Amino acid sequence: MTVKDFQDGKIISLSSSFDNRAKILNIIYFICFTGAGIGFISLPISEGTPFTFGLFVFIAIVTGVYLFAAYRFINKALQTEKLIVNKDTLTIFRGGFLSTKKDIYEVSQISNFRHLDKPETSKHPLAGQSFDYLGFQTEQQVINEMHGDNRLAFDYVGRTIKFGENIYSWDFEQLEVILYDITGNDFRYTDKFEKTFDDT
Repeated sequence: MTVKDFQDGKIISLSSSFDNRAKILNIIYFICFTGAGIGFISLPISEGTPFTFGLFVFIAIVTGVYLFAAYRFINKALQTEKLIVNKDTLTIFRGGFLSTKKDIYEVSQISNFRHLDKPETSKHPLAGQSFDYLGFQTEQQVINEMHGDNRLAFDYVGRTIKFGENIYSWDFEQLEVILYDITGNDFRYTDKFEKTFDDT
């Protein structure tokens, strides 16, 4: 996580391209699926198979599936995420391959800012007792890293907004301090807790 001054607030980079093992693994998948898609197109040509309409449709569908999967993998590998925080708004930028998404949230509506811990890695039932000979436990850890939490979340107008990837607790604590310094609001409190002060 990197923090820089930006206009009347801060710009906080939460993730960048190829910054973890899961994203590097996605690049490998991208290369494999792209190669499989291109190879599937050239297969009937190299074997001299008669090119019928049915064969064309079949090749187009299978190649499309491979290339769509390849696009998903390269998009995950190139994902970036940034926050721009000022006194009134918190903006989340999510970038990928050929896509950028921008969400703006009013600071006054944000509550219950929290860190979602990644669950403990359970031992794979087929992993070896002393050494992972077949690689089952390693595969389980990679899956947990790709799909586990270690993310951030807050409540906003009745819904939960999740963002960040592989954000550790010490980064979350640093981010809490930055947000408080810029906005003057402590986002950790829930709406229910804040209403107790309004009623008094």
